Amino acid sequence: MVKKIYIFLFSVLFVNVGNAQIEDQENFLQNEVLKEQVYLHLNSSLLFSGEKLLYKFYCLDSETRKLSELSKTGWVVLVNSDKEQVFKHKLQLRAGQAYSDFFIPSNLPSGAYKILAYTAWMLNAEDNYFEQDVYILNPYQSENKGLILKDSIATFSQNITVEKNTSNFNLKLNKSSFSSRELVTLTSDGPSKLNGNFSISVRRKNNLKKPELLNSTNFNESYENINWDFSDTLIFPEVRGSLITGKVIRNDDQQVSNNLIVSFPGEENQLNIISTKENGEFNFTIDQAINEEEVLIQIANNQNNDYSIELKQNPQPDLGSLNFETPEVYQGFKEYILEKSINNQIENAYSATKADRTIFHDNSGYFFEENLEKFNLDDYTRFPEVTQTFVEIIENGRVKRNADGSHSILVRNKNTNGEFTLPALLVLDGVVIQDHDKLVSFDAEGIESIGLLRNKFFFGPEIYQGVVVVETIEGNFPEVFRDDTIKSQPISTTQNPKKYYSPDYQSENLERIPDYRTQLWWNPTINFEPGKKHLKFYTSDLTGEFEINLQGFTDDGEPVSLKKYFRVE
Repeated sequence: MVKKIYIFLFSVLFVNVGNAQIEDQENFLQNEVLKEQVYLHLNSSLLFSGEKLLYKFYCLDSETRKLSELSKTGWVVLVNSDKEQVFKHKLQLRAGQAYSDFFIPSNLPSGAYKILAYTAWMLNAEDNYFEQDVYILNPYQSENKGLILKDSIATFSQNITVEKNTSNFNLKLNKSSFSSRELVTLTSDGPSKLNGNFSISVRRKNNLKKPELLNSTNFNESYENINWDFSDTLIFPEVRGSLITGKVIRNDDQQVSNNLIVSFPGEENQLNIISTKENGEFNFTIDQAINEEEVLIQIANNQNNDYSIELKQNPQPDLGSLNFETPEVYQGFKEYILEKSINNQIENAYSATKADRTIFHDNSGYFFEENLEKFNLDDYTRFPEVTQTFVEIIENGRVKRNADGSHSILVRNKNTNGEFTLPALLVLDGVVIQDHDKLVSFDAEGIESIGLLRNKFFFGPEIYQGVVVVETIEGNFPEVFRDDTIKSQPISTTQNPKKYYSPDYQSENLERIPDYRTQLWWNPTINFEPGKKHLKFYTSDLTGEFEINLQGFTDDGEPVSLKKYFRVE
C-alpha cells in the first residue's frame, strides 16, 4: 500500500494530469488509502503552573483501529480560549506512535484550553482532529480572568470502579493501601501474552472540577461525522517523514532551471539535492530526526544572490469552530491550591536531581560514510593553512589554483589512479560549499578531519567527480562560510523522546530529598510481553487517593482502557 502511495505522490507532484486522471486520483484516495484517526492519552485535564502536561500519541487506521504505518509525522497543538496557539509540537511517528510533554510556565494564564492532535493527512476532512478540553490554574497571577470564582463548594461524586474494558485484561495491585515512599507493584491479569502498545499514568486525585478525559474506547465518537474531501486542495500524507514544500523566486522572474542543494548544519544524514518545477516549486522530505531548527538552501552551480526562498506553512486545522467553557473554581479549595502550588515549587527546586533524561538521536553520518578515506588532523603534524595541509597530509586530494586566481579542490580517481578534472563536491559540517576559496582561506587549526570519496558520485540529479568532507572542531558550520547565496529558513524539529524520571528508593540515596510528586509515574511505552508482567513504581510523601490510568491498543486493534485506585496513608 505504501509503495502505491509513493507512486501516486510522484505523479501528483511532478506530472501534469488531465481531468479524467484527476477523477481517478480522487477515487484512489477515497477508496484505496486508509483514513487515520488520532487518540491522545493525557496524564490530566487539569494542570497547575509548574507541572507537566504529558501525552502519548496514537495514530490509528480508522477502520481497523490498528496503528497506522501511513503517516510518519504527527502534530499536537495547545490552543487558548482566544484561539491562539500556546505550543505546537511536531512528532516523529514510529509505527504510529510518539510521546512528549509540555511544562506549564508561570506566565501562562489560568483558563480553558484545548489540546488538538492530528496528522497532515487527516486535514483533508473538515474538523478531523483529536480534541480534548484542558484547564490550567495559575495561582501566581494576581488576576485570573480566565476563571469563574464561586463562593460555595460543589461536591463532585467520584466512582471508584474499574472502567469497562473490552479486552479480557486487568491489573492487580499487591495491596490497596500504601505508606509514603513504598514500592507499588502492578501485575497483569489476563492473557499470558498481550501484544500491543500502551501508556500508563499514576496520579493523585483531587475534587476540583475538570473536563472528563477521553479514553481509548470512546475517543472515536468525535470522528463519527467526518467527510473526507479530495476535490479541492489535496494535503499529502507524510509517508516518509516531514514533507517540506516551498518555492524559488528569481528576482528577474525567470524560470529556475538549476537544482537545489538542501543542507542542515551539523546534520550529515539529511544532505540532499532536489529538482524544481518550472515555476520554482519544490519539495523534500526530512526522514530522520534533526536537532537544528534551520535549513540552508542554495541553487546548484550558482554564485549569484538573485533569488529568494519561501517555505510554505505546514497545514493547520481551522480553529474557528472551537468552543471553550470557562473553568469554575470554588473558594473552598483555596488551601488545597496553596498546598499544591508550594509542592510544585519544591519539586521544581529539586528538578536537577529528578530530571527526565532526553534521548537525542544519533547522527548516522553521510550515506557514503563507509567509503570515505578519513584523515583526523590531530593524528598528524598540524599546518596552519588548508593548502599546506592537503600537500602534507591529504593523500589523493589537492588544492588547485585556477587561472582566474580562485581555487578548486580535486581528488584522485580511485578506479583509474588518475586525477579527476572537475572540482569535487565540498561538504563542511553537513553543508555544501560551492565556493572552494572559503575553505582555502579558513584556519586549518579549526578543522578536525578531512575525508575523501574517490569515486564518481551520483547525487540526486547531479554528478560530481568525488567528494571532500570537512568536519570542523566545533561542528557548527562557522559563520565565515555563510553568504547571501545560501538562504537560511527556520524549520520545526520533532520532539526528542525522553525517559521520564521515577525514583528508586532501594538503589538511590534520596533520604534528604523531599518528594511531593503528584504524578507518581508516567510511562508511555508499556508492553506486557512474557517475562514483563510486573510494573513497579514508588509512592511519594503525599497522602490521599491515587488513580492508575492505562490506555492503549492491542495489535489486533482492540482498545484497552483501565483505571484502578489505591490510597497512600
